[in-house]
Amino acid sequence: MVRVWNRLTLLQRFTLASATIAVALAVVLSNAIVRAIESFATRDEGQVAADLVLRTIAPQLRPADFKGTLPPERRALLDELFLAHGVSYRALRIRLWRADGALLYSNVPEPKALLPAGVDLSTQNGYAVFVERQGRLERITPSVLRFFVPVQAAGNPKPIAAFEIFYDLTHLHQQLQPVRRIVWIAVLLGFFFLYTSVDVLVRRASRRLLKQQDDLKAAHLGTYEALASAIDAKDSYTGDHSAHMADLAAWVGRLLRLPPDVVEDVRVGARLHDLGKIGVPDAILNKPGPLNPDELVIMRRHAERGFEILQKAPVSEAAKLAVRHSHERWDGKGYPAGLAGEAIPLVARIVTVVDAYEAMTSDRPYRKALPVQEALARLERDAGSHFDPHIARTFVQLIRKEKALPGPAAAPAPAAKSATGTG
Repeated sequence: MVRVWNRLTLLQRFTLASATIAVALAVVLSNAIVRAIESFATRDEGQVAADLVLRTIAPQLRPADFKGTLPPERRALLDELFLAHGVSYRALRIRLWRADGALLYSNVPEPKALLPAGVDLSTQNGYAVFVERQGRLERITPSVLRFFVPVQAAGNPKPIAAFEIFYDLTHLHQQLQPVRRIVWIAVLLGFFFLYTSVDVLVRRASRRLLKQQDDLKAAHLGTYEALASAIDAKDSYTGDHSAHMADLAAWVGRLLRLPPDVVEDVRVGARLHDLGKIGVPDAILNKPGPLNPDELVIMRRHAERGFEILQKAPVSEAAKLAVRHSHERWDGKGYPAGLAGEAIPLVARIVTVVDAYEAMTSDRPYRKALPVQEALARLERDAGSHFDPHIARTFVQLIRKEKALPGPAAAPAPAAKSATGTG
């Protein structure tokens, strides 16, 4: 998971993180709103039922009803009153508690029950304590609400009894179901449109910023490419060597089925591989004969010098390493680091093959250009010693196919000297 996250671009990370946060906030907010609506509706329902009992049932009670057991006819009256006023339709259980804790009435058969210990409705704060402990509105289950209704005698502010009612909320849940759907849909859609709007704005801003960065990078890179072109112009023998190499190297990269970003690294590395030659004196660069040991040391420094020049350039590390290691050999006898085999960066291996071919097929101060067939034969011969064998053979096949040349059997015999073009 961490690896996948690290591979994402900054914009992709923002999109994923912000979408997750938006969904989480939408769910939390929708749930909070639904719960708030349900709580308000539940309290309202309980209050309505309590007011109904106070207005219609409690006034029918007499002081004598609380002095002993409730006579059967008074029980029947309470049943009729609850039924007549619609309380019984939604009340699962209705109890009437006397101040001393005796159960005077229940609409369903049940054993004798007592008020919680320590509660006396006859004391000054008895009922307040009773309500505080039991809860004015208490959810027994998601569909059952319990509430208490005090009963007062005429002219006496103290409650002498209390109704305990277990109220069925099933009908309320059914009524709230469309409200829940509307809230969920409205909040989710609201967050969706809000997130989409923000995402569009961020993407537009990101595209503008990326375009500006690309333009700046292209302008910066153009400076280095112009410098490479100046070096080509400085060397009257190489001409547009670097530009032609870049196209050919990118072609090889595509033939090797490399990703587009790697192909671009190959193109840039090939285009800038001779950048360090800006520090090589013209007398050495255009010397018509072989270089002496001191001159050879100066010439070979151009690879590392080009790498140093590119340290702050807007090019990838792979392209920079290609400039530094484009003169390494597969057998480890190259320079500047003496790398061998696959220790040589892939982009550098491609540039090495294409540079050698370009060097062999172009005029040099010390020799004339070799025929294409002979240059290809040398690449084939040195595959596995000087060059990456797979890349060298792929390149040879590409050139033969492009130029409609015969295979190696018809090629002229290669010269004894190994391909060592400096590019």
